[in-house]
Amino acid sequence: MSKLSPENQFPPTEASIRQILAQYGLPLTRYKPAKSGIENLTLIIWSDDHKYVLRVYRQHKKSDSDIRLELDFMKALHDEGLPLPVMLPSMVGDPLVIAKLHGQRWQSVLMNYAAGEHPKSYSPTLAVDMAKIQARMHVVGKGYARRHSLNSKQRGLKETHFTTALLSDTKTEPSLRPFLKRVQAFNVELDESLPIGLSHFDYDADNLFADNTGHVSAVLDFDDTQCMPLVVCLAYTLWDIVASTQQSDALVAQYLQAYQQIRPLSQSEKNILPAIILFRHYVIKVFNIHFGNFSQTDLDVALKQGNKIRQLVLRF
Repeated sequence: MSKLSPENQFPPTEASIRQILAQYGLPLTRYKPAKSGIENLTLIIWSDDHKYVLRVYRQHKKSDSDIRLELDFMKALHDEGLPLPVMLPSMVGDPLVIAKLHGQRWQSVLMNYAAGEHPKSYSPTLAVDMAKIQARMHVVGKGYARRHSLNSKQRGLKETHFTTALLSDTKTEPSLRPFLKRVQAFNVELDESLPIGLSHFDYDADNLFADNTGHVSAVLDFDDTQCMPLVVCLAYTLWDIVASTQQSDALVAQYLQAYQQIRPLSQSEKNILPAIILFRHYVIKVFNIHFGNFSQTDLDVALKQGNKIRQLVLRF
């Protein structure tokens, strides 16, 4: 899988991984790269008979304090009984390990390997389970933000970084430019009345494991953790269901019903939800264009999916 800012990614070698694991007092038996994730390097690690996951953050992405907030929020969710992998402390008791290799500073965390597999599709069982877990995350995240006096810095949703670069690039296909200009002009204002909290903001089938009964066994990859209106996190998840499922209307309705059994949505959240789903659609498609291999057929599909989202009737 392609990575954002590949020049800032950790180059794994046996020697460099051994140096990180030494801070946990663990030997390295073998390792292999995980296939998922575009932000950071994730490795599956074997140490004697135990299996772990090592994440090394790409440089210039997150401050130490941002990572500590991510880890502390994960611990808060785990303490509430939510299915998250357990972070391992280093020998000095710190879950965030700093490795200095070849004059560069790398931030890393080590966690127990969670059982399960990435689900291949959204079943009703999985959707309902995901919805209840997400609602519980949002309840915890709202309380966490209140206790720690965290506020949202987001006043709106607008994609300009990749669209500006692509529109400035003379190599960008002319057929893509009208779509990119549409995305660049699209803006979702986030009203101050929207409930805010700390949350995942990338909660989909790629970032969780399910067991053989179709239930969520582990929620993974909290790299996008931030304090924002919680409805944004919900909308991003619903976009993935809509984009991945032919008969998505019924599944989305089930999702929303299960979610609201735990955290009922305010009217302002209900009103803005469709616009945020469409925004997420635009952002993901621009990512796809950025990474290349985006054909005219892909554009046609993206436009059809955009129309499908505009016509989506959400039943609360």
